[in-house]
Amino acid sequence: MGQKRPLFYLPGGTKVLIAIATGLAAMARLKAAHQQLKEVATALSTTPEEVVAAASDLLAKNKALKKQLKAATKALMAQQAAQVQQVNEVHIESAGDISVLAPLVLKGAGEETLLWAKLNGRLYFALISPAGQARTYLTKLQALGEVQGGSSPKVVTGNTTLPLERVAETIN
Repeated sequence: MGQKRPLFYLPGGTKVLIAIATGLAAMARLKAAHQQLKEVATALSTTPEEVVAAASDLLAKNKALKKQLKAATKALMAQQAAQVQQVNEVHIESAGDISVLAPLVLKGAGEETLLWAKLNGRLYFALISPAGQARTYLTKLQALGEVQGGSSPKVVTGNTTLPLERVAETIN
């Protein structure tokens, strides 16, 4: 390994040091880094000199696609909201989707409504109450067993291991 020698002194006596690595270990590190750069360039279908620009472009495209996915999910939730009755099974891709759908359903709901979906072995639900009783329903559910959830007096979302029938009984 190379030696450290003072390059120059800054005002106030601070030393600025420079280290130079030489030998086989340094060469092996440089070759490994160069190989990684070539692999990244190949993965990005670009040259090693353009890797940073290609990676930035890829990140920007990924961000735009995430926005498009979020907008499409919201549009799907709005479409499902328009077709809701009192107790409805909805199709969701993630647990958060039911939280997006519930306020949309509240806008058109005239009566107490239950939305539900099974995901990863759990029952995800949204209790919608135009009369402001959703938290009361949640309290009743929590007394029955393992229930997680919360939100506003008109919309409560959560999940549970309770069967659907027990959850549906709370709004009747």
